[in-house]
This record gives sequence, C-alpha cells and structure tokens, in this order.
Amino acid sequence: STPVASTMVASLARVFLFTLCAHAAAQLPSCEDDTAAHCLGDDADMSAAGIDACLSALGPAGRSESCSTYLRVVDGCKADVEGGGVCATAHQNGETMPCLMQRVKPEQLSDVCQAALPKKVLSDSLQDTFWKDGKRLLSEAEVAQLKGEDAETYERWAKRKSGKKTAKDKDRAYAVKSQKKSQATVVITAQAAAAAAKALAAGDDASEAAQEAALDAAEKEINSDLTGTLKSFSKAEIDGIVATAVAKATKGGGAKGEL
Repeated sequence: STPVASTMVASLARVFLFTLCAHAAAQLPSCEDDTAAHCLGDDADMSAAGIDACLSALGPAGRSESCSTYLRVVDGCKADVEGGGVCATAHQNGETMPCLMQRVKPEQLSDVCQAALPKKVLSDSLQDTFWKDGKRLLSEAEVAQLKGEDAETYERWAKRKSGKKTAKDKDRAYAVKSQKKSQATVVITAQAAAAAAKALAAGDDASEAAQEAALDAAEKEINSDLTGTLKSFSKAEIDGIVATAVAKATKGGGAKGEL
C-alpha cells in the first residue's frame, strides 16, 4: 500500500480504538462527577490529597455509587497501584480503572485487589455468552440457542462476514487486530518482566528467563483468543518484548511490571 493509504488506515485504527476505550471508560467506576460537583472551587484544596479528603468527607450518603466503588477499589488495590504495582504507572496517569479492570488479567492482581473489584453481572445474551471474548462464528448447536434480537444480530453479522469485504470492513478488522495485539503485548511484557526480575534476584540470566516467559505467555494469549483474531508473534516482536521486560526489571519496575 502507499504511504498515504497506510497513514489513513493507521489513523482509522487509532480513532476506532479511542472510541472503544471511551465507551468502555464510561462504564467504569469514577469520582470525576463527584469531584466536579463538590471538591472544586476558589477556596477548595485542589491538590490530590485535598480532593481525596473532600471525597472521603462526603461519606457514602454524599457520594455517588460509582465514586464509592472507585474509592473502595483503589483502597483495596493499593499494592497494585503504588510503588512497583502492575498498574502503578497507569494510576499516576489517571488510568487506574482501565488498567485494573480491562488491561490486566485478574491473576496479575493481588488477592485483596481482586476481591475489591466490582463483579460484572452477566446475562444470557449473545454478548455475555458466546461473544464475551469477542465476535466469532458459532457452531450450529450454539446458533440454535440464540433467540429474538440475538439471533437476528448474529445472522446479520455472519452474513456480512461471509460476504465481500469492503474497505471499511478491512479497516475495522485491522483496528480490532491491532487492539488485540496491543492488549496481549501488555500482558506478555508484564509476565516477562516478572520472570526477568525474579531471575535478577536469583543471580540468573534475566534475558533468558524473560524470553522463556514471553514465548509461554504469547502461546497462552493466542490459544485463549477464541475469535482467532490474535495471530502468532514474530521473532522481532518477541525480542522487542523481552528487551522492554528486561529494561523494566533492571530499573526496578517491580516483579509484575508496570503498565
């Protein structure tokens, strides 16, 4: 493709990913509205500590449910969002909930943090069952279980998927593939960094440990992707992940790796 076409596809991918992230973020616990309504003003202490004190002083009755959930999660996940925690960097950048609830897998978080996270209530809808890990073609037995709007939604999607791909379809597929690869890379890097840090502490070869962990994590990520969107990682991609992981471990980024 031409440089212009490549640039357009990349731009569309970024727009698509931004839309996905913005939509998801809207569903996450947040204290933004409470802060704007109660903790900002000419006489307010607008430092981080001041805002925290203000939100705490509101009490459960004065805060929104979303804000109370946010505070409860942050309190329970202190080890994960401070120091060398897996979401420490994200927390500093104001991306605490996306990191804790979307970017990392539960097993990467401390037990206390996992217990503090809000539990998602799943329905028997297409999105919460067969498509909970992403859209994919269903077996005849699975299709037979669909009803009403879910059956119509799947039929339309399957028809489009089997038809001739338009430029828009290709751009969307590229964006989804890019998102899958990016999310998997974050997880693989974190696990490789953890292995590298452990190796350094034991006086072993950090690069070798990170390489082994990265290959193992990459295989697990690919096998767990039921949509078939995530493809194998190239040697260059694995080498890049290993280099990043070792650098994080060497700089003392934490056993779990910061995201």
